[in-house]
Amino acid sequence: MTIGQRLRRGVSFADMALGLLFVALATRALTMEASADTYWHLRTGADILRTGSVPRVDSYSFTAAGWPWRNHEWLWEPFAYGCFRVGGMALLSLGGGAFVIAGLALIFRLMKGPAWTRFALLLVGLPLSMPLWALRPHLFTLAALPLLLTLLARDRLWPIPPLFLLWANVHGGVALGGVLLGVATGLALLRWWLRRARDDRRRAIALAVVLPLAAAACLATPLGAGIFHFLSDSMVRIRAVRIGEWQPTGLADAYGVYFWIVAAAFLSLTVVRRRALRADGHAAAWGDWLLVAAALALFPLAIVAVRNAGLFALVALPAASRLLGPAARVRLPWRRAAAPGAGADKPIANLALLAGLALAAAGFVGWSYRSQAPALGWRPIDARALAAVRACDGPLYNQYDEGGYLIWFVPDKPVFVDNRQDPYPIDHIVAQLDVQWERAPYRPLFERWGIRCAFLPVASSTIAALARDGWVTRYRDERFAVLSAPAPAPSP
Repeated sequence: MTIGQRLRRGVSFADMALGLLFVALATRALTMEASADTYWHLRTGADILRTGSVPRVDSYSFTAAGWPWRNHEWLWEPFAYGCFRVGGMALLSLGGGAFVIAGLALIFRLMKGPAWTRFALLLVGLPLSMPLWALRPHLFTLAALPLLLTLLARDRLWPIPPLFLLWANVHGGVALGGVLLGVATGLALLRWWLRRARDDRRRAIALAVVLPLAAAACLATPLGAGIFHFLSDSMVRIRAVRIGEWQPTGLADAYGVYFWIVAAAFLSLTVVRRRALRADGHAAAWGDWLLVAAALALFPLAIVAVRNAGLFALVALPAASRLLGPAARVRLPWRRAAAPGAGADKPIANLALLAGLALAAAGFVGWSYRSQAPALGWRPIDARALAAVRACDGPLYNQYDEGGYLIWFVPDKPVFVDNRQDPYPIDHIVAQLDVQWERAPYRPLFERWGIRCAFLPVASSTIAALARDGWVTRYRDERFAVLSAPAPAPSP
């Protein structure tokens, strides 16, 4: 049956509901916020395309200028700047959203069961993934991880090393891919040992070859063999500066509570439905084993870091659907069984509603781009604040979270620190955070670097401390303030 024939027949109510869910998710993905990371990546991408080389030392700050910079996400940067150069922030948002949509589509195709069951699982699990949706290289991992699982589940193994080659040059999430590939290889060997089936033997041997090839592919980056040391060193640095998304997933906020509810439900389902992995005394499908094992492997990583909780949820969705099995059905109290011949479903009306809301969503995305809606983060700093920063006389002080913006919007003004973090000594970042969090006075740090100007969010307590010492406010709005040091007293 052709697509046209299917459309003429309309869609069921369940398929319409799934379609509307994906329309809502696509709308959210295409209007995700640009973060501070977005902008320093844009600056680096412009420099890579201009010079034809990947920067190896820092040139964006005055506090770490000339220090080694291990830029492990370099391949994302010319992609991001290329999108921006051709179509502005709109095309970059479309490109970033495409990674999210592709990842969700792959996850959906890995799921099994009736439409309402999949709908319910998506509705429960995806809120944990959505906080990851921001315009930065992590979006590639949101697509690459489901792609890796799809290749493994379908025994299409030989594209995996090229995937790891690309992944290792785009985002450090390749480490999670390595974990899952290692789990899949061990699982394949176990399955071969248990079943002694020919297809299991072939898969185990192939994965035993693919795993080292994928590891070798990760060496083909500007960091070479240093990528493995970088990944471990990066985690040490992240813990030292206590970046929020890398903290353990606890019960201190609503996100953590929700994660533990979802995780407990999945673990309970795994225990209750463990026999689903064995059908009539024989092992169930390889894909079922793989997805459940992958979700269980990501669970401890999700506990260790909030950032991994969303990835765990993505993998747990198809795993849960396979544990439930094709017979599991969600009973909707408002959908009573219709009498014979009553024709409760309205396929054509369902299709018309789905098409109408999809068009409305496309219009909303277009309007958001055209009006540069504040939620997009395309204008994070007022032009007058940027002008005040450019007019600063002397070295500029800024906090960790705002440096990425300044690197792009005020390229001629070196920053004090930014959220690339890697070029800076840990002591430097900690010293800045100590001032920011009122654990240390600002004066020693300012005097060490000769700071004469400060760009700060209005919520910063440092503003009041500077004002008490005579610093002059050059600009202030509801988000940021720019202050300059008082003129030195005249010599007697």
